[in-house]
Amino acid sequence: MARNRDLVALEKAFKAIPGEVRDKVRPAVQVGADEIVARAKYLAPEETGELAASIHTEPGPVDLAVTVVADDEAALFQEYGTATNSQHRFFWPAVNTLKNRVRRRIDRAIGKAIREAWSK
Repeated sequence: MARNRDLVALEKAFKAIPGEVRDKVRPAVQVGADEIVARAKYLAPEETGELAASIHTEPGPVDLAVTVVADDEAALFQEYGTATNSQHRFFWPAVNTLKNRVRRRIDRAIGKAIREAWSK
């Protein structure tokens, strides 16, 4: 239930952002997601290449959100391992190594868009 309230609050906050600011921030969000996809593909095991090929972005649950997805059935087993196979981390290392860079890019885009919107 708390997660739903958080999502509603986040969606309400996004709707309060002027449309022109959102339009200028959206490319920064997409570039960050694309960087995470590229890093996850690089770190994914190369046995068949199917896992790396299945990693992509999708529109997120709210505006200005992008979801990075690995559609391959083996993604979860590779990331966390099984009783017989050790883990081969690819997703979370990609996220953790790039999250500060992505966050800074988005923060810069937000600041620039707000300055431009308010200077009119």
